[in-house]
Formats: sequence, C-alpha cells, structure tokens
Amino acid sequence: MVEVSTVQELAAADPAPAATPSEAQVLEYLKSHPQLLIEHPQLLETLELTHAAGSAVSLIERQVELLRGRNARLEARLNRLIDTARDNETRAENVLRLARSLIRAPSLANIVSALRASMRDDFDIDEVFVGLNGGAYKRHDIDGVVPIEIGGPIARAYDNFIRTRLIECGPIGEDRAKLLFPKAEQPVLSAAVVPLEKEKNLGMLALGSRDAERFQPRQGKLFLEITAELVAAAVRARLT
Repeated sequence: MVEVSTVQELAAADPAPAATPSEAQVLEYLKSHPQLLIEHPQLLETLELTHAAGSAVSLIERQVELLRGRNARLEARLNRLIDTARDNETRAENVLRLARSLIRAPSLANIVSALRASMRDDFDIDEVFVGLNGGAYKRHDIDGVVPIEIGGPIARAYDNFIRTRLIECGPIGEDRAKLLFPKAEQPVLSAAVVPLEKEKNLGMLALGSRDAERFQPRQGKLFLEITAELVAAAVRARLT
C-alpha cells in the first residue's frame, strides 16, 4: 500500500500541464512584444489568413493588402483637403477682387454694377438686390437699389427678417422672387437675404439663384456676412 506522503510527493513532482493562453492574452502579448515577428521571421512564412473567398494568403500579403487600403483612404482624404484648400483660396481671391471693385466704385450705381458682375462671374450667383431703409435712401432711379419703406411690400414680405436681422437662406417663393428680382430673365428658386449693418439697420442684401439647391438653410454664413459688410461699407461711403 502506497503511503499518503508518497502520493503527495509524486503529485508535487508531476504538476498539471499549464493552461492554454486565451486569445486576449495572445493579443496582449503580441502588443507588448512588437519585435516578436521580426526576431522570428520564420513565423511569417507559416502563418496564413483565409480570404472571404476561401483562399489562403500569408500574413505579409495580408499586411500589404491592409496597408494599401489604408494608404488609399489617406490619399483620398488628402485629396479632399487639397481640393477644399484650393476652393478656399479661390474664394478668398474672389472676395478680395470684389472688395477692390466696391472700393473703387464712384457711385451707388457702380457699386451695384460691380457687385452683380462679381456675383455672376466669380460666385455663380444670378441675381442681386440691394434694399436700403427709406430713412437713409430716398431715390428710385438707381437700378438694383430699392428704398424699403415702412409698411411697403418688401417690409411686409420680410417683416420677420427686418425684426430679427438674421440671415435667411433657402428656397424662395414666386411672389418674393418677383418682388426682389423683377427683371430676372429666369425664375429665381433659392435666395439668401442678409442684413446690411445689422446693428444700424441700413438695409438688406439679397442674392438669388436659378438653382434651387444653391442656397440652403443650414449652409455656412461666413461668405454672406463678409459680402454684406463690404457692400454696407461701400454704400455708406456713398451716402455720406
């Protein structure tokens, strides 16, 4: 009969086999030892990954495939950033050209003419309207510059805009379009209405387009604000 002490000694001398490491443990080990595959390159020749189609490829081929995909995504993103930068540069140059034209314009009529040409040629905007409050402007003989009288048709149509002085962008109804752009050769389907001198309430600038998608309610407003400031400064200089 084997003594108990002998059984215990045998058990201690023959420990149970170590447990197989889990997948998480293997991944953690590889992350902690990134040089493993470099130090043991023979593993790269034996490791295989299965494609969705069922064929097997080496780990190196799979890594190359992943790197190519990542490179393609990065290249596409870089191209988008480059295109955006070019568009911004072009727009900045066009705004600078507009500013020069407005500064050099000797009269209100020339201001409107220069503004129309710039919007059409540089910004693909079809129609322009400049409305000035009746208290600051009484004339009716300058094409494109309209006095906005209290209780008048424009004031009634844009009573909310006049009250809030907030930029409005989006589709425009036929009645409003004809009110602002009566000489438009083609129907104006979208427009942006921007205050001139928001605090002093000089008037309003409206830009119209035959493209229904040209002006959208959630579009950026920076270009519109800059354009309105340039126009307001030029108009104010000719009124005084």
